[in-house]
Amino acid sequence: MFMSMAAAGMCLMALGGVAASAGAAFGAGTGYTPGGAPAVGGTATGLAGTVASTTTIQPAGGQATATVGSAGITVVVPAGAFTGAVQVVVTDAAASVVVPPGGGTAVVTFGLGVFANGVKVSGSFPALTVTVTSPSIAAGSTVYLVTGTGLQSVSGSSVKAGSATFTITSDPTIEVATTTAAAGVTSAAPIAGATSGQTGRPVLLEGGIAAALVLGGGLLLLAARRRGRTT
Repeated sequence: MFMSMAAAGMCLMALGGVAASAGAAFGAGTGYTPGGAPAVGGTATGLAGTVASTTTIQPAGGQATATVGSAGITVVVPAGAFTGAVQVVVTDAAASVVVPPGGGTAVVTFGLGVFANGVKVSGSFPALTVTVTSPSIAAGSTVYLVTGTGLQSVSGSSVKAGSATFTITSDPTIEVATTTAAAGVTSAAPIAGATSGQTGRPVLLEGGIAAALVLGGGLLLLAARRRGRTT
């Protein structure tokens, strides 16, 4: 019994649908670009500030970059950290600046998050390496996490003049700050009208004059005693 033309057409359409579904599933592998990425200049759910950059990272790993103020930020994602393509989002969180303990100045404050199809990845994930570069970073600068109660220093940070490198396993707000001592402000400003101390020749000259006066006075006293004895 032969199949009618209409039935044959319906079978072909069904097979085409299966093939299309398979193609879509294959497309979600390497090279897949997740949708719903937070737009630059907008906001990202769960991150402070405005979006500075959004970078798609494949399961093979890669790096994301951003510029926040005068600082350059690079985030390295190792291979296999995520099983699917994700978006690494960096935000400018200058409005979340917290003054460092003991004073100092924030070099940069930014948010960092990982998103999958526009939804923030919650919980912890494999360590991502973050490097911040800026001419304002000094050897004594500190990397902090901005928390609800203030600042918490990031242990294991490598800081030198011009850069700071550290790792994160969640999506925090980060602040790199230079303390007063690290910035080189170690001496107090001079007090107006105060006299300055002097050392060297002026002291020797004054000491010589004082010695001469003492010696002259002693000679005069001795001469007066002799006159008294002869009279």
